[in-house]
Amino acid sequence: MEQEIITPKATPAPASHSMGFLNSFLSAAGVVLLSVTKLGAAFAAIIWAFSKLLGLPDMVMYVLMALGLIPVIWSTIWVAGRAWHVEQLLETGRDVDRPVFQAFYYWKKR
Repeated sequence: MEQEIITPKATPAPASHSMGFLNSFLSAAGVVLLSVTKLGAAFAAIIWAFSKLLGLPDMVMYVLMALGLIPVIWSTIWVAGRAWHVEQLLETGRDVDRPVFQAFYYWKKR
């Protein structure tokens, strides 16, 4: 069974579905807050369980949690830039592009 991809005859004008600066910011901020809390909680739970399983001292667990902040901060910076970039693409009526996994790629001035 073959499926047909339905595409519009013409791209809708950006003004017809424009959200505005505030709504774009709130949407991007929501994605950032969701990702940082989920990733932070996941890293903390994994590190805590790993430390308890191996019987590591609490000080080692705290150091591991501090080191676990590095990927959480990196991903938060990336998600914030990517979310804002995607919101701006949708605002102007363009399609979403492929992600580039570099921390400050979306923060560069273009």
